[in-house]
Amino acid sequence: MTTTEDSECKGDIVTASSYLQEQADLEREAAEVLPGRFDECTFDKGYIRQPLYACLTCTHPPAEYCSSASAKASTKNETLPAGMCYSCSIECHSGHEVIELFTKRSFRCDCGTRRLLPQSESHSTCCSLKKTRTALKKLENAENVYNHNFWGFYCRCDRYYDPDKESREMVLCYVCNDWFHDSCIGAMPKEGEYDDYVCRECVAAHAVLRHINTDKVKRGLVSQEGTVTDIVKCFKDSVSLDCKDTSVNLVQCKESGSSEPGSSEPAAKKARPNPCCLRGDRDGAGAMQQKFDMFLEEGWTSDVCVCTDCTREIEAGKLHFLIKEDDIVEPEEDETRGESLYDSALKQLETMDHTRAIDAALAYRSLSSKLMEFLRPFASNGKVVTNQDIQSFFEQQKDSSS
Repeated sequence: MTTTEDSECKGDIVTASSYLQEQADLEREAAEVLPGRFDECTFDKGYIRQPLYACLTCTHPPAEYCSSASAKASTKNETLPAGMCYSCSIECHSGHEVIELFTKRSFRCDCGTRRLLPQSESHSTCCSLKKTRTALKKLENAENVYNHNFWGFYCRCDRYYDPDKESREMVLCYVCNDWFHDSCIGAMPKEGEYDDYVCRECVAAHAVLRHINTDKVKRGLVSQEGTVTDIVKCFKDSVSLDCKDTSVNLVQCKESGSSEPGSSEPAAKKARPNPCCLRGDRDGAGAMQQKFDMFLEEGWTSDVCVCTDCTREIEAGKLHFLIKEDDIVEPEEDETRGESLYDSALKQLETMDHTRAIDAALAYRSLSSKLMEFLRPFASNGKVVTNQDIQSFFEQQKDSSS
């Protein structure tokens, strides 16, 4: 008959095979979640296109976001929003409430700057990866652009995004890099019929987008209710062709990188006096008769006009990615991620100098001997070793080494 003590003990038993399997599973999951190295901050690479993260432990949103039923309330004082690189999200904010912002353009890591300083007064360093650069505490990355994403909110409906609860599809705007619920957009082309999406807010803000009128563009006409109800295919017209035929227009010289054949001056710097003849709304967004979203097929950026007016707008609006997209700066691949901790330790041992390698081997031997000595009474008495017993052993080792 099984006693109560035996039944409780069984629930806490950890066999060697199950423990090794559990470790292997944890190592595999870690390799999937954290595939890259995280020993270098991207700050010195400047304003780049990179995966970003925000820490809701070190930054605190305005009251209107704290009161949202979907967000976690904060009773702390409001701070400025801030973003950090992949490495800092792990090395500097481990154990914090970190949210993924996905990829954003032209952003420099804020970790260690005045926007993202340590919350603990006893924490003297700005950033674990930039410990000696305390001057960064006074710096602010002036060219970074922030929005409600940095508090975990997305879409024009301004809802908090919880990946465990969100059932709707999220669609990325190519220009502003905000994400929109498919239900907030409305009618959309079928999957595979478009490659990029541009939201109505970006369309209204940038005339250079509004007058792209080629067979690679579909316009989603927005109804009075605020959702797309009709999708209209665009085609090249005679006005577009006339504009592209002008000698000062840059589309025909785009590949050569100069504004006129034979010119050595870069296209973006060469003055081109003629106004754009594609624009029917020269006065800006107010001339738009109807709001619309844009659904664009692969290669659509080749139809972006780069005449005088459009080039000025591209430069002023920092829309350079319409002409040439920046590469995403991804974390450097960690070649050890696919290895077990044992294999990684052996490789690390091989890189040590002779003295350090001997010290490490002696330390391992000492720990192994102590563990064998600890387990010997269990083997002699036929007693089961529980998870709690193993934890107690390592706690004793910590206390003796401190």
